[in-house]
Amino acid sequence: FPGFDDIYCKYCLHYGPDWLITSGLEDGITQMTKKSRDERQQFVWNFPLDVTFKSTNPHGWPQLIVHAYGIDFLGNDVVRGYGVCHVPITPGNHKLRLPMFVPESTSMLQKFRAWTFGTRPEYVDVKVLGQGEGREETRIKNQCSCRVNSGKLI
Repeated sequence: FPGFDDIYCKYCLHYGPDWLITSGLEDGITQMTKKSRDERQQFVWNFPLDVTFKSTNPHGWPQLIVHAYGIDFLGNDVVRGYGVCHVPITPGNHKLRLPMFVPESTSMLQKFRAWTFGTRPEYVDVKVLGQGEGREETRIKNQCSCRVNSGKLI
């Protein structure tokens, strides 16, 4: 997240109607973290994603949706990026890479308002990112990428 020092993440899981969570949480929030002071300038969050699903078919395979936030100069939470990926289908350790992006204003008036008030466009319901409908109309700006280390058992 270029240009920012303090970031926290929220995450949620999006899945089809035939899927059911049998244990664990569907969403959560991390701690606030600072950018590392080395040349890589990484943010590191150590939080468990411990959830168990059951389903009768693979349609609607679960997706991990990550949305990162930071505090602006007025003390407001401002979205810094969104990322989505499918949960791996095989057991074992996986390193997932989520390209992070933010929605862009579509008109000059919206851009001026965002610049004036320090707010940027954001999704009302982030689970829309796990669906295909309506996403093709959203203008986005790529930010960075988020790496998730996953250990999965079936």
